[in-house]
This record gives sequence, C-alpha cells and structure tokens, in this order.
Amino acid sequence: MKQQAKKQYITDMYNKFWKELYIVAFRRLRDEAQVEDMLQDLFLSLLEGDYNLENENAVRALLHTRLKSRIIDFFRKELLKINFENHEAAKSQADPHSSDDHLMGRELESVVMREINRLPEKMKEIFLLSREEMLSNEEIASRLNISGKTVRNQLSTALNRIRLAVRQYGSAELRPASVAVIITIAALMLTDR
Repeated sequence: MKQQAKKQYITDMYNKFWKELYIVAFRRLRDEAQVEDMLQDLFLSLLEGDYNLENENAVRALLHTRLKSRIIDFFRKELLKINFENHEAAKSQADPHSSDDHLMGRELESVVMREINRLPEKMKEIFLLSREEMLSNEEIASRLNISGKTVRNQLSTALNRIRLAVRQYGSAELRPASVAVIITIAALMLTDR
C-alpha cells in the first residue's frame, strides 16, 4: 500500500473506530487526556508500522488488541510508580538506627548495578529501555527494529542474571517483589548518571 493511500486508509479507520476505541479506553482509564494521547499514539503506530491493512475487520481487531496492550502497559507503569513511591515512603519512615539495613540495601544496589553493567550491550540496552524509559516490549521492539520475542527473551535473560547475582550475594530470603523493587531502583539510579 502506497504511503498516501495508507494515510487515507488510516484516516478512514480513525474516523470509523475512534469513538468505539475511546469508549473502551475511557471505561478503563477514566482520564480523557490520557485516552486521547493513547489513541493518537495507537493510530500513529499504524502509520509507522508495517501492518496488513487490507481487511477492515482485521484492522479493527488489531486496534483493539493494541489498545488493550497499551492499557495494560499504562497500569503496569502506574503500579511500578506506586511500588516505588511506597518503597521510598517506607524507607524514609524506617528507623534511622537501622544502618545494617541501609548498608545491605546499598550493597544490593551495587550488586544489581554491577550485574546490569556486565550484561551484553544489546541486552543492557533493552533492559534499560524497559526499566528507565518504561517502554513496553512492543515499543522496544519497534524502536530497535527487532522482534517482540527477542525483547522478551533478552529481558528474561537479563532479569535471571540479576536475580542470580542477588542470590549469590546471599540474599535468597528476599521476596521476589523486593528484588523487583531493587532492580527498579538500580535502573532509575542509572538515569542520574
């Protein structure tokens, strides 16, 4: 499909499905501005992507699937933000005399950051895009021009390496949620550099 014809077709699909998609997204998000931004990004991704846009029903299904994915990513990012804020609040309310806990936390952050820096370049880049910029697997795949499966595999391998490093450090008693918070904090610390 030629670019101009593709633009016109996407404009037609926008006019046809925008209201339907808006209602679906607004029921979940309850934020008009967020929904409008999400839909704009959704339709722009069609223009930038290489999708088969020949069948209207397939396009409708694709739009709903991608919208669902974006809504899930939105809530995942919100949950991550809340977890981080809760962790920071708990840390600030912690007993100031618990220097052992503070020291252990710093050491764990150091272990995590050291392991992140040991990752192969492409894996490290994918991991940091996921954790620093909080991009979805789909967005990372699009940005790096690789498959979504490659992104999932690279992230899984990176997380497994980091978990192994933390366990080897001697903190096997940490809950997986604690390890996730530590990994997130370490990734956020990398952005300060």
